[in-house]
Amino acid sequence: MKQDQFLSRMLPLQPRMQMLAERLLGSADEAEDAVQEVFLTMWQRRGDLQRVVSLEGYAMHTLRNRCISALRQRRPTAGIDELADLSDDDTRAEAALVEERAAKLDRMMQRLPEVQRRAIQLHYIEQLPHDEMQRRLGMSSANVYTTLSRAMSALKAMKDGR
Repeated sequence: MKQDQFLSRMLPLQPRMQMLAERLLGSADEAEDAVQEVFLTMWQRRGDLQRVVSLEGYAMHTLRNRCISALRQRRPTAGIDELADLSDDDTRAEAALVEERAAKLDRMMQRLPEVQRRAIQLHYIEQLPHDEMQRRLGMSSANVYTTLSRAMSALKAMKDGR
């Protein structure tokens, strides 16, 4: 893949990637760094990108993994006065709970049929409009809505242990 092809396919993804990274990391500066690192990674793997079915999905997934790695590498630093505050324990417990829930959701998503998993990804992660989802999934509007509804029902059932 040549530079102009790479840029024409990747640059339109940058705003959505930036938004996702900011949401995950909570910092515009860290998000920008994460997006840049993903762009560099994608450039280094540009020869393999021809085989990728959904470049946007691949880029978003790579970014998500990069953000998770960045969150894991964060080391809380606190002064002696702050160490006495037990709210840090609450924050760590909350972060552990969030990570545990994300892992559970990921396992549940893996149990969904491919079409339902892809519909959830396109709608909730990539936030595509329904007409674009129709095109990518090769479905009618009614089928997209039905697939999303069934996928959400299946996830709720898995959550409740059914």
